[in-house]
Amino acid sequence: MNIFIISYITGIFFLLILFIYIYLVFRKIIRQQKNKQKEEWLNKNILSIENYLIKGKLSASFLPRKEIEFEALENIFSSFINIIKFEEGFDPIRPIVNLYFIPRYKDKLKHGNWRERINSLLFINQFKIKMMQDDLIQHLSKKQCSLEEKFNIFLILGSFKYEKLMQLLVEQKKIPSFLLTEILYRHVNEENIHELLIDFDNLPEHFKNPILDLIRIKNLRSDKIHLFLEKLITSENMELRIRSSKTIASLGYISSPNLIVQLLESNGKENQLSNEEKLMIVRLMGSIRNDLFLSYLNELISDKAYMIRSEAAKSIKKYKNGMEILNKIIEEHTDAYARNIAKEWLERTPEYD
Repeated sequence: MNIFIISYITGIFFLLILFIYIYLVFRKIIRQQKNKQKEEWLNKNILSIENYLIKGKLSASFLPRKEIEFEALENIFSSFINIIKFEEGFDPIRPIVNLYFIPRYKDKLKHGNWRERINSLLFINQFKIKMMQDDLIQHLSKKQCSLEEKFNIFLILGSFKYEKLMQLLVEQKKIPSFLLTEILYRHVNEENIHELLIDFDNLPEHFKNPILDLIRIKNLRSDKIHLFLEKLITSENMELRIRSSKTIASLGYISSPNLIVQLLESNGKENQLSNEEKLMIVRLMGSIRNDLFLSYLNELISDKAYMIRSEAAKSIKKYKNGMEILNKIIEEHTDAYARNIAKEWLERTPEYD
């Protein structure tokens, strides 16, 4: 009896494997035939397509009618977008996308197959079809819209600078931090950054650090931005103080050096600053290079933490008379760690700074 059951299960398993093999072979044959048809269509129309993309001369012969023709045209348009930058006012791809692709993508977003919907989103993003913004927002509320689809839509809306994007993002609670940063990177610019800063205190905590990072990464500058960052230096939130100091250091400007002096005087003596916060402040002092900071850098060069001592020596070296100051520390400083780190940075060549 046991042998019969084992033989029966083995037979079923074998038939299952055989079925899967036949199915994969069949799919491969269909895919090869489809690719061959696309290749034949492209070979037949490539000259007309290139003539249109380069000179703007439209030929009815390559306007898509069948699915394989749409796919072939999508691929070649994508390739052209990646390698060719059209002259201002000349965008031959846009009319065909608007006339032929938009109706197709509207249907694809309603498709029951997840892969079809995702592919349509990828091309909407690549072709920058802002005319479909309302369709994308509507799709977000549908039950079949998966998390991956939502994330792709947020990225697209970020590229479109959609005005109510932040509201949608706040409502969507499950957004990984790296993806949130990518979405905001596309969305934030010189025009809308001030609106975000006005509402900054009301945003969820995990939105705040990416916004500060983007000000630094995108080098966004204005009087309002600088005042905003300087207020954050005294925030009760240590992480915001660190990020704002890092951003100010990157921008290389502060309205009053006394803001940093007061921070050091009020917190430094009581040892209330974390090592990470001290590191950012030291870096800021090296970026701003105000003589008021030199006495504090001279103290911090003997800090217990190596990374702070090293950053202090690096910051001192950036000053106009930095080399002279480091030499003086080597000769006169009472702390051996300070003398050693000063010597280390004095001997470093610029490429290793």
